[in-house]
Amino acid sequence: MPAPSSKTLPPPTRERRLIDPNAPSLHRRWRIYMLVGMNALVIGIVIGAVIIALLEQRGAVLNLHQTTTSQTHAIVQHTLEQIEHTLIAAGSQPSAAELDRLRAAQPAIESISLVARTGAEIIHSPADNTRAAPDWTTDPTWLALTETLTEAESTESSTPVTVAQIVTTTQPAQLVLAVALPDTASALDTAPFLIATLDAQTLLAGVLTIDVGKSGYVYLLDDTGAMLATATARTNELDTNDAARPADFAVFTQSRNGGSTNRFYQGLDDAWVIGRGEHFPAAGYTIVVETPLSAYTPFLLRLVILSAFAILLTAAIGEGMIRFILRTVLNPLAQLRKGAREVTRGDYHYRVRLPANADREFAELGETFNRMIERLFDSQRQIDAYTNEMHEIIDQRARELARKATQLEVAAEVSHKIASELDRRELFGLVIDLIQEQFEVYHVEILQLEDGTGTLIPSTTRGEVVLPKISLRDAPHSVIAYAARHGEVVYVPDVSLDSRYLRVPHLPASQSELAIPLRFANAVLGVLNLEADHCDAFAKDDIAVLQSLANTIAVSMRNAQMFEALEFANKELMQASLQAKQANTLKSRFLFNASHKLRTPLNSIIGYSETILSGVYGDIPDTVLDRQRRILQNGRVLNALVEDMLDLSAIETGHLQLNLEWIELPPLLEDVVNATHALHSTAHADHDLDIRLDLSQQTEPLPLVWADLERLRYILINLTSNAVKFTPQGEVVLSADADEEWIHIHVRDTGEGISAGNINYLFQPFQHQQGSTGHEGKGTGLGLPVSRLLAMHHGGELTVQSAPNEGSTFTLNLPRNPVGAAPRPKG
Repeated sequence: MPAPSSKTLPPPTRERRLIDPNAPSLHRRWRIYMLVGMNALVIGIVIGAVIIALLEQRGAVLNLHQTTTSQTHAIVQHTLEQIEHTLIAAGSQPSAAELDRLRAAQPAIESISLVARTGAEIIHSPADNTRAAPDWTTDPTWLALTETLTEAESTESSTPVTVAQIVTTTQPAQLVLAVALPDTASALDTAPFLIATLDAQTLLAGVLTIDVGKSGYVYLLDDTGAMLATATARTNELDTNDAARPADFAVFTQSRNGGSTNRFYQGLDDAWVIGRGEHFPAAGYTIVVETPLSAYTPFLLRLVILSAFAILLTAAIGEGMIRFILRTVLNPLAQLRKGAREVTRGDYHYRVRLPANADREFAELGETFNRMIERLFDSQRQIDAYTNEMHEIIDQRARELARKATQLEVAAEVSHKIASELDRRELFGLVIDLIQEQFEVYHVEILQLEDGTGTLIPSTTRGEVVLPKISLRDAPHSVIAYAARHGEVVYVPDVSLDSRYLRVPHLPASQSELAIPLRFANAVLGVLNLEADHCDAFAKDDIAVLQSLANTIAVSMRNAQMFEALEFANKELMQASLQAKQANTLKSRFLFNASHKLRTPLNSIIGYSETILSGVYGDIPDTVLDRQRRILQNGRVLNALVEDMLDLSAIETGHLQLNLEWIELPPLLEDVVNATHALHSTAHADHDLDIRLDLSQQTEPLPLVWADLERLRYILINLTSNAVKFTPQGEVVLSADADEEWIHIHVRDTGEGISAGNINYLFQPFQHQQGSTGHEGKGTGLGLPVSRLLAMHHGGELTVQSAPNEGSTFTLNLPRNPVGAAPRPKG
């Protein structure tokens, strides 16, 4: 190997960037992952805390509403009980002064009336001289109280009866408390009732002591939904909407129908509230407690502020962690990336320098990277040296390949020119001229090995023999014979040093010789001999190219031999075919003449037999009669055979004449079916068959067919008679249909069927089954072959479809528009 050259390669060019500049950096990816991950965790915790706080707040509000409702009802009932006791006490000595004192003691009482049973008002407090005494019997309040007091009153008991009721017949509705005094008081025989009208708003003033939050409120509704009173912690702030009706609130309707309930809705002042209603049927009113949604605004605001603070704190902590990670991880990675870029540019003197406080893993990575750069530098120097050496080797090999390519082109040209040449003499001359011209060889010769003699015969292109014939026994004294005998390539660089070289006077200038055996399928067909006028004329590559060319020559020689043999075989085959055709013609003529000679005596035998059986010659004994019938039957069979043979001979010799005309199929088919019935009843009466014509599948009339009537009848009767003969039971159906090109006539039976191997023998003369010419009582074996030949002479075809035990279907296909047919008759 030559020493490495000091020549160095130019610095490597800058590689094309394969990194997407829009791809996210590690810095941005880590920041996104850290912030999203931590904030997602914090948001989840905050959402959970908010949900828990809201649920707790909701529970507190519901408990507050329930407690407020219970306390409000208790306060109202307690106040009513106090007023009731006061009225009972005042009822013992009713007077105007007593009633005034009672009303002053109970601010919730608006007025007190002492009313007689007749409905006349006796005393009214406060006194009002301008006020006319009402007629309580017409007052809606009196009517409602009278009905209630009448049911509850006990005339025999001294216990006073009290009734508290909300009267909705007046507007606004009034809360009325009535006391029925005992009738035993003689002074009060005419004044049994004390009726007090109460101020519900004043009555509900005690509810103000109940804590309903900073902005919650309570109000009383009667059964119609009218407002009785309102108690609120922000009495001056409640701005009721005139269009808002408590009776329309779902909290009122649902509580009145089914008890207490909690709802979220717009309240009296059009603000969203959380309310609870509870209906008290005995008292006749509904208590509704509401808390504005705005009361929770500070709480929700605090939750939002705390959540935002938590998220911001998390983001700040995450950013700090990211900065720490970037400082400890990405900065060393940036140094390594910078080093990789410098090395990529060809700077093998660059070294990575990491900070002193870098982690141990990064320090080891930087040291390994620096060692890798040193090794790359050494490898690059070696690569440069070997690259220079390889350049020299490649240049040398390129020159050699160029020369070899030229030789291969020459060999390809020679192979192309001789590939299609099948004459051996022309082939050898062409090869010798091309090789001598393209390879500039002193002498080229092809020697062909004769079969059986072991002699190599040289080829010639100009009628002169350059080399003598060479025997394979002379291998020790001939390079050519040695190559042919051993099947090896023999190259003699200097013929003067090899005793096997055979000197020829016609080639005095030969200095080197190359003998290549022409081999085909391990057989030596000859030798390609090349001689040059200087020593060492054939290089190793030249020998390989010439050896490949010799293989092509061997294939061409074999093709030429095969072509000559094929030509000889074709001549013999043509002669044999001509003899077979002549023999077949003689056979057909013999059959035709013999059949004609047989018809006359056969007709005489049949005629005499029919005359004898008719009784013209008198009575015939039964034994003779049976024999005579057999003679007649066999005579007819023999006559049919003769007719078939005549038809077959006429067709084969070209003497068949067809009387073609346009024929209507339905009458012909009916005639064939009738003939088949007759055959069945006479020859095969033991077969249980249904023989019929089926044209139901044809929606349109069958077209006319161009045919010989008698020949067509012969084909169809032959098919139906075969079907009857081979069908012991079942049916034989004759049908027909047509399409745009063909008319199809089918004969279908349910007989024993035909195997696939025997179908091919059906249409061969005298063949009943595969390899058999015996009829076995089944017929002559000429009916189907003659029928098929007749179908073909009509321009059609006879086909069959069958399988064992599945019956058979024979189909006669005739052209609908045959070539050369006469015009169809009109009508």
